This record gives sequence, C-alpha cells and structure tokens, in this order.
Amino acid sequence: MRHRQWRKRLAKLDVLLPQAPTVDVQKRQKRRREVVRRLVRLCEQACELMSEEEQINVAEGFKQWAEAERGPYRWWFRDLFQGRCRLPELAPATMKELLVAWLSPECDPMTRVCRGCGLQYPHPRVTPMTEWKLLPGKVPLVGPPPWYDLPVFFPSCPGCGASALDIDWSHLVDRHDLPWMALDGYVGRPVRRSLVTIG
Repeated sequence: MRHRQWRKRLAKLDVLLPQAPTVDVQKRQKRRREVVRRLVRLCEQACELMSEEEQINVAEGFKQWAEAERGPYRWWFRDLFQGRCRLPELAPATMKELLVAWLSPECDPMTRVCRGCGLQYPHPRVTPMTEWKLLPGKVPLVGPPPWYDLPVFFPSCPGCGASALDIDWSHLVDRHDLPWMALDGYVGRPVRRSLVTIG
C-alpha cells in the first residue's frame, strides 16, 4: 500500500519539478529563437511597405498576442510555435500582404497549412453552401476544382505558389511527418515529458 502511495507522490513531484532540458528541448528552444528572429525581421521589412494605419493595426495585433496570446494573429502564431506550420523566408511585400490579411475579421479560425512549404495563411470564412454560386461552365464535383465562386485572400500559397487546395488543416498536422518539417523556419513539435515510474 505504501509503495503505491509513494509512486503516486513521485509521479506528481516529477510533473511539478522543473527538469534539466533534454537535447530535444534545447534544439527546439534554439529553433524557436531562430523563428522569432526571422518573424521580427520579416515584420520590420514588411512595415516599411505599409501605410501608417496598417502599421498601427499590425502593431496592435502584435501587442494583443504579446500580452495575452489573443488578437488577429493568435491562430497563426499559436500554430507556428506549436510546430503545426512553418515560417519560410518571404519577400517583404508577401509578408505585408499576410500581416494585413490576418487583420480581417473574416478570417476563418479553421486554419490551413500549405503542404508545399508549411506556411499557414488566412482564408475567409466560407458562407453557407446554400449561398455558393457555381462558376460559369462548371458542374459540381466534375472536372478539377474550383467549382464555386468563393472568396479568397490568396488564390495560391503566398509562400511557394502551391494550389490553395493543396493544404492540411492545422489541427491535423500533428498526425503527419511532412517534408517541410525538415526545413528552416520550423520550430518542431513540443517535447512531451514522461513521468518517472518506479517499480
């Protein structure tokens, strides 16, 4: 009986006490710092192309993220630092378009990640199917998509130009090992802590 109680206490203690970083944790921390530096650099370059109003709105979005992990960039930055997407090198004009597009209140919280480069970029919320309009000359589910005239922020991935249909849902990326995960600009998956078992 005492043996079981001690095991439970030790397991709780293992969760509460900080552990020395493992090699995997150290590598992930290093990649995270590199991604943060890239993000800051890309944003600074993009801000030079923005209007004063855009700069104010972007700065407010960053402030909301920094203070409470909220605001218009919450889905993108959360997934970036959880290893569900990647931040490739982007031209300043492309980064500006991304930052401004994420400010839209029409962004869909069901975020998508490009299978080609790992960039997560915003898409507008989809209207109910009853409101979809068929594209001229198209028949639903016949021939290659798109079949409907739906709003888009980007007709293709702004990072690599891949089709806007060649995506994974960000919440499902954890289930896959994708080629872009081996590239720079990727933080990596969080390292899971294991409990010490005494037997």
